[in-house]
Amino acid sequence: MKINETISTELVNQCNVPWKIAYLQTATHFSFLVFCERNRDDVDWSISTTIHASLNSSDGKYFSEVFTATYGNRKEGYGVKEFISMKDLREKLLINDEVVLEIKFEIHEMTGIDTPPTLKNFDDNEAKEMSDVTLLVDDRRFYVSKLTLAQQSTYFRSLIFGNFKESKESEITLKDIDLDAFQVYLEILYLEQALTDSCIEDVLKLSQMYDSKNVTRVCENFLLRESNLSTKKKLQIGCHFDLKELKKSCLESLKTAADVRACMGCRGLGNGINDPEVLRSLVEKMLSFMRLK
Repeated sequence: MKINETISTELVNQCNVPWKIAYLQTATHFSFLVFCERNRDDVDWSISTTIHASLNSSDGKYFSEVFTATYGNRKEGYGVKEFISMKDLREKLLINDEVVLEIKFEIHEMTGIDTPPTLKNFDDNEAKEMSDVTLLVDDRRFYVSKLTLAQQSTYFRSLIFGNFKESKESEITLKDIDLDAFQVYLEILYLEQALTDSCIEDVLKLSQMYDSKNVTRVCENFLLRESNLSTKKKLQIGCHFDLKELKKSCLESLKTAADVRACMGCRGLGNGINDPEVLRSLVEKMLSFMRLK
């Protein structure tokens, strides 16, 4: 990095809102900002967040800070002007001119933000005419086809055509289901391209709950080819849902010790990754990079 040169990441869409990180090295300090790139208009909106920021070295040392921020029409970026002195950064964290900046933010409340548009309605007249079963989720009815459900899910195949009382009912209640994720899950069953980084984990939970192998495959392809999530997050998802191609792709993308450390995070080995083979691969990669120094 050059002194006083601002570098920005690519935009990442989360919760239907675009975000980016900008960071800067001055003569004395390292600074960063997290920008919400939503349009400034006359409609009032706000996003309440907690931001966790850390700089991680490849040997496990780190420097971190946590703060709250509320974005809105009049404030687009929050960060720390003097996050760490360049002296401390060089002496305590920098190894082979590499350090990992990691930003996590929790969204607590959003007002005035539209949800993504639905790609297919399951409660309009057309859906009702073509339907032979109704799914009830949180008082909302989805008018769907038994055949489509049965072809895509062994769970629904057994429920609808097996020896269960639901097989004789025209309306089936599904409990403890995320309504928005279920909408996207059904859209994928009906061949819509509905996935986003914000909903991918919730949809994967449903696809595995209902044993919908095609939906799981669609989710994995999205993570491999379209998602803007970090390699660390993708690897965590791959381990949690045992997505073999995703795990392989993530591990192959790690080219430096800093890349491996970014996946481990400031808390060290594991950090949400519970797959023994992946953990072993991370350790082996880290050791191989250390031997090359």
